[in-house]
Amino acid sequence: MLGFVPSMVLADDLDTLQFQAGQSVERDSNVFRLSDSANTQAVIGSPTRSDTIAVTTLGIKLNKPYSLQRFELDVNAQDYHYQRFSHLDFTALNYAAAWRWSFTPALHGNLTSDRKEYIDTTADVQNFGQVSHRTTRSTVFDAEYEIDGAWRLVGGVFDRSSKSSETSTFEADTHVEGAEAGVRYVFPSNTSMAYRFRNGDGDYPGRALSPVFARSFKDREHEFRLDWAPTAKTMLRGRLSHFDRSHDDFAARDFSGFVGQLDATWAVTAKTAIAAGAVRELGSYQITTASYFEGHRFFIAPTWKPTEKTALRARYSHGVRDYNGALPGFVESNRRDITKQASLAFDWMPWRALKLTASLQRDRRTSSEPGFDYRSNTVGLSALASF
Repeated sequence: MLGFVPSMVLADDLDTLQFQAGQSVERDSNVFRLSDSANTQAVIGSPTRSDTIAVTTLGIKLNKPYSLQRFELDVNAQDYHYQRFSHLDFTALNYAAAWRWSFTPALHGNLTSDRKEYIDTTADVQNFGQVSHRTTRSTVFDAEYEIDGAWRLVGGVFDRSSKSSETSTFEADTHVEGAEAGVRYVFPSNTSMAYRFRNGDGDYPGRALSPVFARSFKDREHEFRLDWAPTAKTMLRGRLSHFDRSHDDFAARDFSGFVGQLDATWAVTAKTAIAAGAVRELGSYQITTASYFEGHRFFIAPTWKPTEKTALRARYSHGVRDYNGALPGFVESNRRDITKQASLAFDWMPWRALKLTASLQRDRRTSSEPGFDYRSNTVGLSALASF
């Protein structure tokens, strides 16, 4: 690849059509996220839990405006090859397509569809020796109508799903269809506030028929959003919702509460920037001693660009997850997981069409439940060419 790049046509961010090719190599010290107390030989049939993973990426991007419309397409295929655990090899096809439509300057919106497949390293897989690949799909049609200079009506419909390659994960696969409607107010400074009510009908596809599993649900969500730039160098984005999931066939699995996210970015200097955020989440987790989890997580991610061609990126995140909602007749597990992740990456662009990255990452989870803790160290090198 390094010999090929100088002869390529260089790509700009505004090119209508771009092609991408990439190669990365990563050394993972704990591929299956096994507990320190686990007998590696007995659990996975190997004396070691580490492996080298090579990922080859080929992709294409399209960004084309036409009158009031804009069409976007981003497609890539990623081939994962494990040196030792070859039964984990797989190829992921990911895409993101969008039609940014506008019938009039006052009536506009988006039609989007995307698919993402990734290694879900934090999933609790019951079959040791396997790794979960989670695939998420989303199709959304939304619209915004500008009533006057400030008030807008917003609404849309959506179809979303999440599926694991492993049927034995405790985090259930989901499929939700629904609609949303609300209002948005935009200030002259471009700060905006919005309220949406979201209603969805869903199920847990592939879930085995069992007296301890729910099969279908209804989601109700009241959401408030704020986008605010207090200065030219700072940006705040916030979301606060009350989320309620009810199960017609299994009320004991119901859960509700507040969820949200706050993200902040600050351009400290021309070369230094800091991003930070906090998240509160709820999710289904169906076992006899729990029905859902409550999660809290924060992160901080500084970036330093000493030159136009180099960047040093760091990130630290800390999360806590509690598991609640035991079925009648069972005792609450009171399980609590604490996850910590720290990473450091160095980017170098020797040519405008080539980006080289070296990275280090450390993951750790401690748990009140025996066997759910793990540690993993990862070191990686990657190259991505665009032309």
